[in-house]
Amino acid sequence: MTDSTSIALSTSRDQLFQSLSAQPTFDLAIIGGGATGLGLALDAALRGLRVVLVEARDFASGTSSKATKLVHGGVRYLAQGNVSLVKEALHERASFLRIAPHLAQPLAFVMPSYKCWETPFYGAGLKAYDLLAGRDGLGHTRFLNAQQTRQHLPGVQPRDLKGGVMYWDAQFDDARMAVALARSAAAAGACVLNYAEVERLRYEGDRVSGFDFRDTLTGDQYRINAQCVINATGVWVDRIRQLDHQVAERYSKPIVSPSQGVH
Repeated sequence: MTDSTSIALSTSRDQLFQSLSAQPTFDLAIIGGGATGLGLALDAALRGLRVVLVEARDFASGTSSKATKLVHGGVRYLAQGNVSLVKEALHERASFLRIAPHLAQPLAFVMPSYKCWETPFYGAGLKAYDLLAGRDGLGHTRFLNAQQTRQHLPGVQPRDLKGGVMYWDAQFDDARMAVALARSAAAAGACVLNYAEVERLRYEGDRVSGFDFRDTLTGDQYRINAQCVINATGVWVDRIRQLDHQVAERYSKPIVSPSQGVH
């Protein structure tokens, strides 16, 4: 996977649009250029499928670039006893750091303690987190006294501060990751287009067989035919569903309720 600008792709955006007019039929058509859609495009292209992806705005312009950018091992699930999920997440964290070291790096976290029991309680759980990570661990959990905690967290509330616990996870550059996925998918043969807005779905009988879309930079219209169409538009999934007259007729309620959180 690469986002290096020194690697030139063989086809420009204009050439990709020209190729659509000559050969508009694909094995897989993906609507949505966030992490899910781009990941699908890369995976399918590497498996030899003829793939096209269209994104109405820029790649990762939605949720995929608006989170905390953490690559974590699921430490909160440890408290729920879901050890298998934590082990899987830790393994994937290590894989991500190995595959894309230019996009991710270890990041230290400090949890301040204001009650005497909090430091040993959280520390024990985080030590277990270290053990589950094994050789894939990014750093050892450390117990901090109040002074050390203030040094790491200058803005922490000092009153009644007992100490803290430092542990390690990772953080990545989500926007660069999206660009890397798009470039890698294109290098594998996928037709990956941004600023391409779907306006109408096409059918063969009862099956969605493609869509019409517009290049929002030029206003030109294009048609895509595909054996399979995937709606990977995230919180906008219901907008595309409403273009499907079968869904609109049978299901009036949305399947996604947009929300915001701290992660």
